[in-house]
Amino acid sequence: MLNGAIHRVIEQQAAMQPDAIALLDATQAVTYRELNGRANTLARRLGESGLTRGAVALVRMERSVNLATVLLAVLKAGAAYAWIEPGTPFDEDLPGGFCVLKGRSSSEQRYLAVDIRNAVASCVTRPSANLPILTRGTDTACILRNEQGEASVFVPHETITSMPAPPRSGRWTSEPGAFDLWIGLM
Repeated sequence: MLNGAIHRVIEQQAAMQPDAIALLDATQAVTYRELNGRANTLARRLGESGLTRGAVALVRMERSVNLATVLLAVLKAGAAYAWIEPGTPFDEDLPGGFCVLKGRSSSEQRYLAVDIRNAVASCVTRPSANLPILTRGTDTACILRNEQGEASVFVPHETITSMPAPPRSGRWTSEPGAFDLWIGLM
């Protein structure tokens, strides 16, 4: 694998095999071109909504093509994500399915909630070009949380892009970093 930003590796896949199926779930299949274009559009929309380079997005969604699009868009915007799968031990109530962590004051956590369902739906019909945001391999891509829900492990892009590809299983597990999603796509 290449060392560097996860989304840059996926952009290369989209350039080399644009019509190959990247992902499929129970309701839809998307090619690399479609996934990349949708994530680009969503990244721009998330940026307009307040997601900035270096920010942390908390994403509470079921595994799906739409979740993969959201996580990829977060990375393209230069931010990191913490994925919370509903119904798992790490599940928690958030003000929305997608929140930008804005900080903590005393015992209160502050979030910027984004209507992610409408944002994802609008990306399907308007894919756009790659974003010019600088992301280094050492930048955090994913944050793993401990049992108390606190950030405990900060995983850089290059850690994920340097992971060896396991034998192709085609399954995306509920592993909280979504590492098997990225390895499969890269």
